[in-house]
Amino acid sequence: MSDMPAIVISELDIDRLEGLLDKKPYRDDPTFNTLKAELARATVVKPEQVPGDVVRMNSVVTFEVEESGQQFQMKLCFPHEMKDAQQAISVFAPIGGALIGLSVGQKIDWTLPDTKHRHVKIIRVENPA
Repeated sequence: MSDMPAIVISELDIDRLEGLLDKKPYRDDPTFNTLKAELARATVVKPEQVPGDVVRMNSVVTFEVEESGQQFQMKLCFPHEMKDAQQAISVFAPIGGALIGLSVGQKIDWTLPDTKHRHVKIIRVENPA
């Protein structure tokens, strides 16, 4: 990951995410080190201070994978919310962890577990009321 864009995360989201990451099975799994690093570099603000165009938990985000030109619209969810969600992605999935805290127009270079790089651009963000 190079030239990481600035990210903003609410106190509520970071508290919930760090709480989950401190529990088994996530705590000792190196798969989640990248998400932990993302959270560690985030600017943390009160929920009402998060700009409206920033991806947060339960945001519906439209993003483009630049390598393929494909656009996706997904709801960013906690892992336990996935079974009931449609068009959703877990924040614990590699691309889900890449989305949290980004704002419209930002791009991120993300390395997937298969070591392939993906460049993701945020197109639109719809946040829950």
